[in-house]
Amino acid sequence: MSQPSSATSSSGFSTPTSGGFARLPPIVTNEADRIFLRTLNDYIESELGKVDASDDEQRYIVYKTAFNKIIEHVTAYQPLLTTIKKEYEDTIEAIKKAQREATFLHGKLKAMASEPSTIRNYRKRGDELEERINIVKKDNERLRNQLLELKVKHKEREKQEREITEPPKRELKKDRRLIPGLTLEECIDKDLLQRKYVELDRQLKELTISFKTRYVPKARKIELKDSLDEKVENRDMLLRQGQFFKAKRQRLKIALEAAQAYNREKPPHQTVGDTVMMALQYAAVQARKQREAEQALENQNQSEGGGAGAREGSAVGEGPATTSTFEDDDPNKEKEAEMMLEYIEKFNELFEDAKYEEAAIHAANSPKGILRTSATLAKFRAAQLEPADVRMRINSRTPLLMFCDALMSSVGGETKPPDQKLSLECVQCALYENRLDLLTHWIAQKRLEFTVDIGYAIRDHCHCQIPCRCSAQAMAQNVFMQLKLYQEAVVCLFRQGRIKAGLDLARARCSFKREDYVSLLKQCPSIALLHALVEGQRSKEGTLERPLPLGTVILTLLEEDRFDLILPFIQELQGMKSRDEPSASCFQEAVLGDQETSLHEWNELVHVMQDQGYEETAMKLLAALTVLHAMKNALRTSQEELFAGDLEQAGHHDTSV
Repeated sequence: MSQPSSATSSSGFSTPTSGGFARLPPIVTNEADRIFLRTLNDYIESELGKVDASDDEQRYIVYKTAFNKIIEHVTAYQPLLTTIKKEYEDTIEAIKKAQREATFLHGKLKAMASEPSTIRNYRKRGDELEERINIVKKDNERLRNQLLELKVKHKEREKQEREITEPPKRELKKDRRLIPGLTLEECIDKDLLQRKYVELDRQLKELTISFKTRYVPKARKIELKDSLDEKVENRDMLLRQGQFFKAKRQRLKIALEAAQAYNREKPPHQTVGDTVMMALQYAAVQARKQREAEQALENQNQSEGGGAGAREGSAVGEGPATTSTFEDDDPNKEKEAEMMLEYIEKFNELFEDAKYEEAAIHAANSPKGILRTSATLAKFRAAQLEPADVRMRINSRTPLLMFCDALMSSVGGETKPPDQKLSLECVQCALYENRLDLLTHWIAQKRLEFTVDIGYAIRDHCHCQIPCRCSAQAMAQNVFMQLKLYQEAVVCLFRQGRIKAGLDLARARCSFKREDYVSLLKQCPSIALLHALVEGQRSKEGTLERPLPLGTVILTLLEEDRFDLILPFIQELQGMKSRDEPSASCFQEAVLGDQETSLHEWNELVHVMQDQGYEETAMKLLAALTVLHAMKNALRTSQEELFAGDLEQAGHHDTSV
């Protein structure tokens, strides 16, 4: 076969041969082309070594740059190579666009697949919110009715008080009898009657002036009491401000003296700020020592009592004896004693007349608290309502509750709360009468002397299932927080269903141990608490901290015979996916993370589940235990092999030595 002949035009392009194809000029025609090819190969190898071999985008950029260099170097093939490059780039761009569209369509497909469950959840949430709205509306309607009833009762009470305080108007009747003290002749004597009239008019004016000066309306008394309370508060505020400014002035004085001393000496390795801070710290330490010494001296004087006072009086002289003599002869003391006796007699009179509410108010506002005692409270407790007092019994106002309410209402201003014993008895009375509204008001206004017994009494009064609905646990939590008994406050939070708040308080204020968490689990068992104890939370270092392992929780519930909580709890754990390993459930994660429960205890738990009829739950627990046992065996085997390798390496080292 003959070789096809070729012809080349003057422009340098190849002409068609006899076969119909054009002969292209060779790419490598001289030494410069060979040098260019070697340089291009070196460039490709160096750039590929710099990028990641698995990153197709970076490799594409390298070859794209090399191809551009070839196009720039070979001028004869530039149009052809440019066309080829453009087609490749269009193809690559089409592939990328198809990938982006595939990703978008995949996400849209997933969203469309989850749309029915989302709509179902939204509808369920809407039903729950509508149910809550109905409950809130019912509660608002009930509270509105109660408010209207209270307003009606308040108006009736005000009307009764006005009827009592406003005396009936007397009608003047013409008296046709003789004037007392005058004879018939004197009654018809005009001059004598005129003199008597002037005298009686003078006496009437004196009585009117005396009435206006000696007696004032009850409203005026209330105004004066409010004004006095305002002035007392203003005085206390000014005293606090004075103490604050006095302490500030003392600190400024110490700082000024320290700065002046520094300016006089100017030590080389100390600044004026350091000198002032050291002086203030030294003054604070000295003030604290002085207060402690004064407190110790005061405690010593109180422990010595009257004997020490008598010895001091004898050592000083006749001063105390003379003072006591003057106090014994003071007429104001006798008048005060008479007033107290009259006050007590008035109380006894009201009490004997069965006017218990008036007697309670009278005793609560007694001077110097002579009737604010446990003996008075016992007297009201012993009082029984008469059969005629039907209205009082309907209003649930027993005599004891009347006295307790009046006693708490009188607290304020200079009147201190009742002592611990009296406060406890008032709380017990309110709990016995189931007047939690009164007790809430007393605690909120701090009208009680808080004690541990009060907190326990309020907490034990609640018989609600977790969470608490009667607000008793919230009141008990308030009392324990005031007393800084944070462990008891945690129990109240758990009984309210506030599990997260209780655990946060336990971590922040209480150093809870395993026994404490077990005790809380026995006192306040609930599904939410079980999840919080087993699932735990992430620490700042990223480790998972569980207050109690799963085995301890389940065994504790078995001891308490709480099968009604064990099965739902395990089923919920099996249905929840692990956050660290989505392929595993929270139940498997909790079992594998339990390093304290022995295999024997797990097997006993499996047998108990089977005996109670929970075959499926027992099988899942047994599967998790099998995985746990296999992991422990693998870990033990790896440790033994590592230990054997270390021994062998140590033997080779000894031999070489």
